[in-house]
Amino acid sequence: MKTQFNITSMKWDLQRYESQKDFLTMLDGFDGVELMDYGDDVSAIIPEKNVIGVHMLCPHYWLDFWNGDISRCIPEYGSKEQVYAGYGGTDRQALINSFCRDWNRAKKHGAEYAVYHVSDVSTQECLTGNYNHTDEEVIDAVCDLINQALPADADGPWLLLENLWYPGFTFTSLEMTKRLLDGIHYQKKGIMLDTGHLMHTNLELACQEEAVSYIHQCLDQHEDFIPFIRGVHLNQSLTGEYVKKLWQNPPVLSEDYDKRMEQIYTCVFQIDQHQPFTCPGVRELIQRISPDYLTYEFISNDRAEHENMLRLQKEAFVT
Repeated sequence: MKTQFNITSMKWDLQRYESQKDFLTMLDGFDGVELMDYGDDVSAIIPEKNVIGVHMLCPHYWLDFWNGDISRCIPEYGSKEQVYAGYGGTDRQALINSFCRDWNRAKKHGAEYAVYHVSDVSTQECLTGNYNHTDEEVIDAVCDLINQALPADADGPWLLLENLWYPGFTFTSLEMTKRLLDGIHYQKKGIMLDTGHLMHTNLELACQEEAVSYIHQCLDQHEDFIPFIRGVHLNQSLTGEYVKKLWQNPPVLSEDYDKRMEQIYTCVFQIDQHQPFTCPGVRELIQRISPDYLTYEFISNDRAEHENMLRLQKEAFVT
């Protein structure tokens, strides 16, 4: 099992390190990183050989555009012109092209795997929990998109499909998990199980110990599919009470798209906090899954906070 931590190519993430040598001190005890690459040059800080995985830049709201329902997209973006600008085109080929650009970045880095979200949610749906699309609709469209972008015999890294808590792949339904894996023709496919995202599918979880038990229940349901879990994003956030209050009293969204997205990301980061998962039982949980790749996936404000998070997570495996 290779262990790594997540990092992005954004300036605010890379400027925590003075040099490549300085960055390598953070890699002590890790095999490398999982990189979210926005197309920036990271070579001055991150050695190419240390990029084990690449997290693709997955759109959060895309199914209406894929279906050609521009009228539903306009309230999200503000105008037809902004819709086309946001997706980089006027039809579904724009989404296929975006997937391929990310895929080629993963290949350029020599990554062993690439992660892709299987989910769809509008800004309004984030705040209310009232969704316009079903898991089946999202999964079938994702399969269609990926099959058009990647032939079954395409050359490349493992494609690891990540669970979220919005419509799509949630890892709470064996039928939907099977539908997803059966529907993608690309042969090197598997699952990236995000433990924190799975927690968000049960708003009644009150502590980490309950979360461990819940994840085991989901694994029990997916016993035959555990070998498909090639990677784990290890983190936790127990925010069910916040979500219930948010749905009961959602904020009024700005008419300006950029300001609206700031509002949404504030809420999303309150939900999906990406904190260390440290209670007794975490080590045994990972042993049960036995993934090829284990990513300590955290959200931190600065280097010192990130270092502390990594330390806490490491200690959970030795105590």
